[in-house]
Amino acid sequence: HLFFTEEGYFKKITPASLRMSGEHKLKEGDRISMEVEATNRTELIFLTNLGQAYKTKASEFDDTKASVMGDYIPAKLGMDTEHGERAVFMIATADYKGNVVLFFENGKAARFPLSLYETKTNRKKLVGALSVESPLVAGFVETEPKELCMISSSLKLLIVNTALISLKQTKATKGVQLMTLRKKAIITDVLEKERVQLDNEHRYRSKNLPAAGATISEEDLGRQLSLVE
Repeated sequence: HLFFTEEGYFKKITPASLRMSGEHKLKEGDRISMEVEATNRTELIFLTNLGQAYKTKASEFDDTKASVMGDYIPAKLGMDTEHGERAVFMIATADYKGNVVLFFENGKAARFPLSLYETKTNRKKLVGALSVESPLVAGFVETEPKELCMISSSLKLLIVNTALISLKQTKATKGVQLMTLRKKAIITDVLEKERVQLDNEHRYRSKNLPAAGATISEEDLGRQLSLVE
């Protein structure tokens, strides 16, 4: 089981160890953003806020336990931390099938084949791996269309289907505008819809995109407060 956190920590834990372990040790304010079952042959791609991708394999990491914080990916992979480079999104793949869907602060989303990250050689660093027009907020690997909730700093929420994002054949695509933002608002989080409990889901849907979304109701906000903090 591979775990990746919002602050850039990574853990590889065997199923047996995971069954015996207690709560995850995390940096204060951090949370697990991704969990995936894998093998040591699984290839890992970490996308950064500076538009680069760092490739490695699960076998390059030691087995660990939930009771430790794990490897700090920027240090482990030699990222440019002097200029604030950090890992935002982890891709785990064995076959490079499916699409990458990336969401940016400006309300745009990009969608392109995961195979564009496949390389013939064992290059560790790929430059120009994604658009840097706006900071990367979240990413997903899509094998079939999925519904996602975009959340803005002004506490608006918009449900979108990835099938509505046009598929491009370049990693550097700036994406298409999905959520319209006013003044200094930015996208702060994007979550799979099944993780979000909402009353009156239709409030947060729109027949036409881009759309502003709807202000999160007090009831929904109370249940999902941790999602928008």
